[in-house]
Amino acid sequence: MIMITVVDSCNAKPVVLDINPIPSPPIPLENVTIIAGLNNSSTSIVDEIRFIAQECMDNLSFPETYNISLNYTYSCCMDFYEGTFKLSHSDATEIKYHLEILSNGTRYKYNTSYFYMFNNSDENIIDPEDNQTPGFEFIILLFSAGILLIIRYYKFKEKK
Repeated sequence: MIMITVVDSCNAKPVVLDINPIPSPPIPLENVTIIAGLNNSSTSIVDEIRFIAQECMDNLSFPETYNISLNYTYSCCMDFYEGTFKLSHSDATEIKYHLEILSNGTRYKYNTSYFYMFNNSDENIIDPEDNQTPGFEFIILLFSAGILLIIRYYKFKEKK
């Protein structure tokens, strides 16, 4: 009985806990790093993880398929695997993907899902470094300086 339990637990399907792109959301024509977090249970041995993806636009997939090998990076609360690839379509609106994991000699295919892409409807290139416009802090600074000038004006007037 114990042997059956040990053999079944060794053949357990790996559990994918999280899949994230960096940057999030992905930006067309940029490099995207995929990080997959798997349950770091000692009962499943992960031999290989492949990230299979296609860029899509309005429910139509582009013909190129990305088949990226994810490499083990580190472990804390889960085992992390990552890989990087470059997007090739400027008009893509989403990435359709799934994972294929080879574990204990068995290949598992995980459900297909989507990452939605960064939507820049006015077609301008947005650089986060250029988007450093003054916000409400500048208005508070001007308001404080105005109050300070009014107070000094009245104090100076009282001394005369």
